[in-house]
Order: sequence, then structure tokens, then C-alpha cells
Amino acid sequence: MKTIFTALLTCSILFSTGCATMFNGSSQTVNIRSNDADAKLYVNEEYMGKNNAVYTFKKKENYVLKAEKTGCKTTTVIPTKTFDPTTLLGVLVDWGIISILVVDGAATGSWQKFNQTSFVIDPDC
Repeated sequence: MKTIFTALLTCSILFSTGCATMFNGSSQTVNIRSNDADAKLYVNEEYMGKNNAVYTFKKKENYVLKAEKTGCKTTTVIPTKTFDPTTLLGVLVDWGIISILVVDGAATGSWQKFNQTSFVIDPDC
């Protein structure tokens, strides 16, 4: 009984995280700034401040960045994602069944990463 418990505990620890999540995390810190000191910056309609902001993007989520200024046209940027190759290390752990499909994919979205971690967004004046 003790051997079965130890084996199950070991398997659950091994399969509880994916490689991309383990090595790169499930979020990325992103810097957003504007060359216009009066520009208001927004992330998904949430006001972040004027001129510059730092935000933590969850890899599983999608975001819309905006820069607004009175009398100017609002500029919108949608950050893009690409596949994170670190995810493929899960093939060595459990053939990717749990670590890639469940943990890195469905649970955390860590099989993707944002292409940029710094954005300069200026309103169109």
C-alpha cells in the first residue's frame, strides 16, 4: 500500500506542471509606453495611467492595448502570440499527454508566448 501511495505521489508531482509553465511561467511582464506625456494608456479597457505602464499578461488571455488623448484618434494594438518551443520538452516527461495538452495548453496557456514584451503606443494626433 505504501509503495502504491509513493508511486501515485511521484506521478502527481511529475505531471502537475508542464515544461513551458515550469521554465517560462504562465505570465509575462509587459511594458507599455507612449511618446506623448498626456496619453492615457488602457489594457482591456482598464486605465493603466499616463505615459507609461507595466502590466502582467497571463499567457492564456488575450489583450487589447489602447492609447487615448483628447482631440486625437485612439490607437489600438492587439499583442500577438507564438508557440513556445519549451513546451515540447513535455514529450520527454509523459509523451506530452498531460504536460503539454492539459497543463501547458488547457490549464495555463503556457504553450504560447507574447511576441513582444515592450510596446510604444501613441495616439494619432
